[in-house]
Parts: sequence; C-alpha cells; structure tokens
Amino acid sequence: MPRKKVISEEMLLDYGFQYLNTHGFDKFTARNVAAEFDISTQPIYGSFTNMENYKRAVLKHVFHYMFDVKLAEKHDEDPLISLAIAFIRFSEENPNLYHGLFVDGFARNHLMFDYSYNNYKKVVADSSTYRNLDEARIDALHIRTWIIVNGMAASSIAGIRSYTDEYLHTIFKEIISFIIDNPNLTPISR
Repeated sequence: MPRKKVISEEMLLDYGFQYLNTHGFDKFTARNVAAEFDISTQPIYGSFTNMENYKRAVLKHVFHYMFDVKLAEKHDEDPLISLAIAFIRFSEENPNLYHGLFVDGFARNHLMFDYSYNNYKKVVADSSTYRNLDEARIDALHIRTWIIVNGMAASSIAGIRSYTDEYLHTIFKEIISFIIDNPNLTPISR
C-alpha cells in the first residue's frame, strides 16, 4: 500500500498563502486550494474545521509575512520612511495580496487597519527619533501615511507611476516633518 502524503498545518497555510498570492481572493475555497496543490480538502477541514477558520489562519499567516518579514525590510535609515517604502515595494511584489487586503477587504472591517496601526506604534516605540511622540501625532502620522502609501501603491501596481527609493524618501521626509511640526493636527476619525 502506498504511503499517505502527510500534510501539516504549516503546509496548508503556505498553500493558502501561495494560492492567494497567485490567484487572489475571489475564488479562495478549500476545493480550489486543494486542486491547485493536488491534495484533497480533507486535510484543510481536518486541521481548521471549516473554511472560515482556514481563512482566518491564512490571513494571520499573510499578516506575519507582510508585517514581520516584508515591512521589516530596511529601505531607509528613518524607520517611518523605510516602512512606507517597504509597503509600496510589498504591493508591487504582491499585487494580488495587496488587492485582496486593501481593495477587496478580505481582512474584513478594521482588522488590517488595526493590525497596521499596532505595527506602526511598535516601529515608533523602537525609534529614538519618534518614541517621544504623543498618541495624537502617532495616529495622525499613521492615517496620513496610510492614505498616501495606498495611493502610491495602487498607482504603481496600475502602471501609472513608478517611484524610486530616493523620491519616496524625499516625499515621506516632507510629509512626516509637516505632520510632526504642525501644532494644529486634527486626527481623522474612523
């Protein structure tokens, strides 16, 4: 009798990630993931009980890759500028993931935004340049750079514009300085 293929939970998370990165989120089903990697759906449902649990686990896996790996890459000496550049580069390298997370809303509600905000606060706290900023400025920096990097990412993916690291450094240095130096900041409410 042939030996059964052992499929670990980590393999299933990687399969889900690879499927999303290649095909996007529109047809993310257990059957489609299984067909893509020549497995049955049984390991998926055996490990995650239902598709909603699998989606959540894959999303957590995607968040780890995005925030802990790709957005942690150093593109600039300034950590907030580096983070902005890393985000744009992540979107260019992973357009299907970007589209699903930030356009289609696969991350649901404010989950992606909140995860991003918590990550942003960690970067600020670890920076000697920014760690003494008050919560209002951190919030203002995050929301305003969030809007700008998403616009730049979308225009880059669409082929409308391309941005060098030097250009991004200059733009984000100006934006960050303006927000920090502006004493009349009014945070944008969600």
